[in-house]
Amino acid sequence: MSGDVVLYGGMVAVLVAGLLSRLGTRRRARAFEERYGSYEGFRRQVDAGQVREVARERGKVAAVKEVRERHPGVSLVMAKRYVDQLPV
Repeated sequence: MSGDVVLYGGMVAVLVAGLLSRLGTRRRARAFEERYGSYEGFRRQVDAGQVREVARERGKVAAVKEVRERHPGVSLVMAKRYVDQLPV
């Protein structure tokens, strides 16, 4: 019996965490749209030369981190996409 309570409690915790995660994702997406408008708007605000230099000197992972540090509302996926699309 007590094992069932623990199991159900764990399931509820997972469901609540999933719901909160989705709400956070939507909030970040809204904040991104308000700040940049679109991916193109974001691209225009990034210093491509600086990111390219970081990518050359320290690698792509460091370049993605640089983008996210300078543009806090940008998701990891969006920052990686930007770095991957930079002309070398």
